[in-house]
Amino acid sequence: MRNTAVKLLTEKFLDLLFPSRCPVCGRILAPDEHMICRKCRKDLPWVREPVCQRCGKPISDPERAYCADCARVDHMYTEGRSALLYEKGVRLSVSRMKFYNHREYIPFYAACLLRAGRPYLASWRVRCIIPIPMHPRKRAERGFDQTVLLARQLSGLSGIPVLEDCLIRVRYTKASRKLGREHRLKNLRGAFQVRKGRKIPQPVLLLDDIYTTGTTMDYAAGALRAAGVKEIFFLTLCTGRGAE
Repeated sequence: MRNTAVKLLTEKFLDLLFPSRCPVCGRILAPDEHMICRKCRKDLPWVREPVCQRCGKPISDPERAYCADCARVDHMYTEGRSALLYEKGVRLSVSRMKFYNHREYIPFYAACLLRAGRPYLASWRVRCIIPIPMHPRKRAERGFDQTVLLARQLSGLSGIPVLEDCLIRVRYTKASRKLGREHRLKNLRGAFQVRKGRKIPQPVLLLDDIYTTGTTMDYAAGALRAAGVKEIFFLTLCTGRGAE
């Protein structure tokens, strides 16, 4: 009882020193607000139908099955979906999480992944979560790997185990945020390998924070296919809009 009381007092003291803030707008949360402020929760840019049936990006024409990118590219993965559009406050928030060490956002964004991904996880029957790995040098520079932390949180929420060390990044690559697809292809060629001797239960779920052109996901999926994995789905926190 005494230890419990001390713990509660410590938590209250820390809450006074470091009050919880909304991960999107940064405002201090009210006592009745959980993880995100009321306004930002209402305005979250969820990915909504119609979407491309391959990569999950929103498209304007409900009669079309695929976005223009997926209509001309033979992806290495089977299918994928994303939770939020990479725009407005979410874009800034994810940048703060990745580049300014706001790891306290991870539980909220893992909850977003679960909410958006739950129906697909059930139909895909995935048996493990594999985070898209960061190169060890980049992880040392940043101090943490946000995708691994998201995968651990999603695993705790979903009950699907994480395989953290089977897919490895063997080449240090340039930041590809501003690169087009052709430059991304060159930049990421040969970047991923599957660790020898690892048995990978399938279907697998690749997890990443942002889906743009799909190049990273394709090369990661290609490495898994080379190791004998046939069913490869993905879930990402954010995505852009599909090419028309």
